[in-house]
Amino acid sequence: MKKRQIPPRVFFNASVIIAGLISPTGGSAKLLKWAKSHKVRGLISEIILQEVKKHKNKIGQDEKEIEKRIDSIFFPIVSRPENTQVEEYRHITTDYGDAHVLASSIATKSKFLVTLDQKHLLILQKKFKKVKIVSPKQLIEMLSR
Repeated sequence: MKKRQIPPRVFFNASVIIAGLISPTGGSAKLLKWAKSHKVRGLISEIILQEVKKHKNKIGQDEKEIEKRIDSIFFPIVSRPENTQVEEYRHITTDYGDAHVLASSIATKSKFLVTLDQKHLLILQKKFKKVKIVSPKQLIEMLSR
């Protein structure tokens, strides 16, 4: 009898969600589908949701539509991390605005942090060991083996 596998916990950065909502055929959209179908346990914070909604014009949907789509994929949406948690990761990232992403990925006990942010997060792949920071392509390749 085959053992039921627990889906890996994946914290999604806003960049992946935005790309997935804009382009239904790319790797980011594939990961959103995986989260919706529970192949991965997709996690986001309230801050990530706000960041996605700020890009409503780029996505081409209003905030209500975006929120409805996100609610159908991610549940629950976790609270924003405490300032003390964010401060803990401030020195690691070159952009303080991304420290909340690291803090939330750790607080949610995620195995992966998926992002398209090469400048501030993907460059930390070798330096930050508490969570595997990966691009959508890398995550798809890892989980498809």
